[in-house]
Amino acid sequence: MADMTLMKNNANATIAKIPVGATLTEEERASGGDINVDNKIFVDGALNELNSNGAAIMPAWFSIPNLATDVAFYDQSEELISLYQSIILRLKDAQRIAGREALINARKAYEQYKSAADGGVPGAQASYDKLKVRFERVGATAPQSV
Repeated sequence: MADMTLMKNNANATIAKIPVGATLTEEERASGGDINVDNKIFVDGALNELNSNGAAIMPAWFSIPNLATDVAFYDQSEELISLYQSIILRLKDAQRIAGREALINARKAYEQYKSAADGGVPGAQASYDKLKVRFERVGATAPQSV
């Protein structure tokens, strides 16, 4: 449990570092204008030109440091996105494994309640009756003996 709390706290700390306004609507996500490989090469080239030959040519309102900050964040976020995609994949795999194991063990318990109820063990029938509802639904597959 302490590990789960630590992971949640770390994820929330990361979320807190992302500017609140850095969210898009579905329409904005679909509208285009995103960076692809060619656009990234162009942006990097433009920043290089601005750094070497921009101060005297660009108007006062144009902020080379703002562009540099955006490029730096874009590059740094790529690494984080890759890391978090790996985390999400591993979490989903671990969740799937835990779910499968839980189902196997719940089915084992169901079979034990059934056997105990068939053998007349006090209290077993009530538990078996509660659990068997899962398999009485239309199309539900009865548990295989495990």
